[in-house]
Amino acid sequence: MRSTLQAPLPRPPQHANLHSPMFLPRLIALFLCTAATLSAQGAKSPLKIESRRALPADDVTLPTLPDTATLPRVLPANRKSVYSRCETTLPLIAITFDDGPDPVLTPRLLDLLKERHIHATFFLVGKNAAAFPEVVRRIVEEGHEVGNHSWSHPLLTQLSQESVESQLRRTHDAIVKACGTAPILYRPPYGAVRLSQRNQIEKSFGYPAILWDVDPQDWQHPRSAQKVYDRVHSQTRPGSIILCHDIHETTVAAMPATLDDLTARGYHFATVSQLIAFTTPPEIMGPPAPPPSIPLAEPSPTAAKDDSAKKEEVKRAKPAQSP
Repeated sequence: MRSTLQAPLPRPPQHANLHSPMFLPRLIALFLCTAATLSAQGAKSPLKIESRRALPADDVTLPTLPDTATLPRVLPANRKSVYSRCETTLPLIAITFDDGPDPVLTPRLLDLLKERHIHATFFLVGKNAAAFPEVVRRIVEEGHEVGNHSWSHPLLTQLSQESVESQLRRTHDAIVKACGTAPILYRPPYGAVRLSQRNQIEKSFGYPAILWDVDPQDWQHPRSAQKVYDRVHSQTRPGSIILCHDIHETTVAAMPATLDDLTARGYHFATVSQLIAFTTPPEIMGPPAPPPSIPLAEPSPTAAKDDSAKKEEVKRAKPAQSP
């Protein structure tokens, strides 16, 4: 009888012995090595952002918008006390950057904006403005707007009114000293401010509070340029005020694709004060807002001395990384 040869059956896979005392340490070591490798590859490899299909901001025929560089930067006397967006059907938006200036990332961002002829609004932390005045000067010289974002980024609702005023006054004076231009807007850290504080800030400084309606949450971990792009892409609409931070590398890395996407969709960029002025109906625009009722004081000699002593420390430390 002729024998029939059969191929050997495949051997079952060798599984790790889950009861081995070395299994868990080896698994942890493998996880850590893999995470470190992926992190290193992400840092070295060129950024690739998957672009979404560019949709027009509006399908209807729109009037020709003026060059945003020529729009007046004044606030109407009849303005609101708080803005999170501006009501308009025109594809006009404002992109803002908080917590800088950063000595490395902010200049890189300014290069990207300059290449695209886009003007933005920078809400500056006072201690950073005092440490890097040359960056503040460049921001203003290149046509951008500067706003007040407090001296050290505290939660204003936990401070006394006197401390709140000190935070804003020191920052206001630091910005004026750095660039010669006084801010006319402020953004409360974390977007939090009590009604009584807001009223007193408006009375003392003339500032309206500027919040946002587009938040890519670029400060949250894990940070991702793709996440910044996707969220800005999906949330932006006419009149939007976009919140970003120029102290995060992933945010700056996302800007070329993000700005190009918004431009391709027909959006025009303005500073926040321009957006407010252009979208306020003429019948309620009124004259320009009056100056603050309380004159701004120069920093005390003691505070100036302390700031000078801390300057080197600020240069070595990374700026605040919260909204």
